[in-house]
Amino acid sequence: MTLTAEQRLDALFDHLALERAHFGVQNTAELDPIIAGEPERFASLALCGLNRLQAETVLPLQDRLLLMYGDGGAGVDAMAASMPSLPKAKSHCLKDYTVLTWSDVAGDRGDEIVPRWLEFLGRAEARNPASRPSTDQRAGEVAGISYRIAGAIDGSAPALVLLPMLLSASQWEPVIERLAEHYCVISLGGRHLGGVAFIDGRGTDPGYLRGVEMHVNEIGIQPGEMVLDVGCGPGSLDRWLARRTNGANPITAVDVNGYFLREAEVIAEAEGLSDIISFGPGNAENLQFPDNSFDVVMSHTVMEECNADRMLAELIRVAKPGGRVGVMVRAVDMRSLWNLPVSAAIKEKVEAPVPSVGQDGCADASLYRRFGESGLVDLKLFPTTMTVSDPDGYTWKYYEPYLFSMLDEAETAQWHAAKAQAIADRSILLARWLHCAVGTKPMP
Repeated sequence: MTLTAEQRLDALFDHLALERAHFGVQNTAELDPIIAGEPERFASLALCGLNRLQAETVLPLQDRLLLMYGDGGAGVDAMAASMPSLPKAKSHCLKDYTVLTWSDVAGDRGDEIVPRWLEFLGRAEARNPASRPSTDQRAGEVAGISYRIAGAIDGSAPALVLLPMLLSASQWEPVIERLAEHYCVISLGGRHLGGVAFIDGRGTDPGYLRGVEMHVNEIGIQPGEMVLDVGCGPGSLDRWLARRTNGANPITAVDVNGYFLREAEVIAEAEGLSDIISFGPGNAENLQFPDNSFDVVMSHTVMEECNADRMLAELIRVAKPGGRVGVMVRAVDMRSLWNLPVSAAIKEKVEAPVPSVGQDGCADASLYRRFGESGLVDLKLFPTTMTVSDPDGYTWKYYEPYLFSMLDEAETAQWHAAKAQAIADRSILLARWLHCAVGTKPMP
């Protein structure tokens, strides 16, 4: 039987004898069932760099709730919609800071976040003390969730549990040492939580893989060719590619996110693929490889997050003459599809493009022009779609709260009824467009 995230967390809390703890998260998706069923487990809850928020979900904890958000990005709308329903919650706006999915909030604004969080924690601890773990293990794994502990483990410090952020490069690391001066900080990880679960869930969905396979087919990877994957995340597509090619192609996979790389290595080892895939640090705008190193250079949903022109130039530089360069990006210039029987007014709101692109990134049809002007030849330019049909999967649970920030109470009720109907008749579906491009580096 496959365990839910709630069941895995319950097993971990039992193992560490955590009847009650302070919690830090970016978004609450994994904690929602526990908030609803066991709110007494929470001495406090802090959302740091939130970009999703549904007031009714966190309402049971509003008197011990801290919301830290930027003044740009999706979190602004979520806060505006939710705060009137959460009058007892505390909040702090990070001025001149746009929170995107990949924002490194703790690294960028840790000096601002820590003192406010510690003050909040002090008041919350005085009212509702957390459990004080006593253990001789600084690290371990329970029910597929890994944990690392910083701070006192002799029963003298209250527990602060940190769930993984989504795509943040340094996760909580920049603030853990200062928090651990006062708390027993328990950082969680593994393939069933946070960004790893989100990307793995997407990367194993047949509807998403159909789009990726269409792109990879156009790249035309031949046995023995060396492949570079730029922005590999937790290695979901690298493992898929290694199996698809029967291990015939050595894969080098790089990412700026050290947390993802650590998790990627563990998962690849567990699946017997570590001899085929080599993971390491790498910045898409400044790849540390010589010119003309790889037969195939590819990247999926990364160019949105960096300087697109510099990244494309680097991908071309490290490709061998005659080698192929392939890029896929999200299409924020095209409407999505939520296949639920809701009103046209709701569809107009929820199917509008999601503004998820960095200042110099590429997440639209300009990808085709960039490839056309790049000097690559034999161009193959086309859109495709990703689809997600599992409403219990992490991908659906991540996107849905963003929609609720745009719907009023009556519309939200209509959404839930329509969702139940779509599940019952097995027509439930989320589809989003992607832009794909492939080109060949000319021979000298």
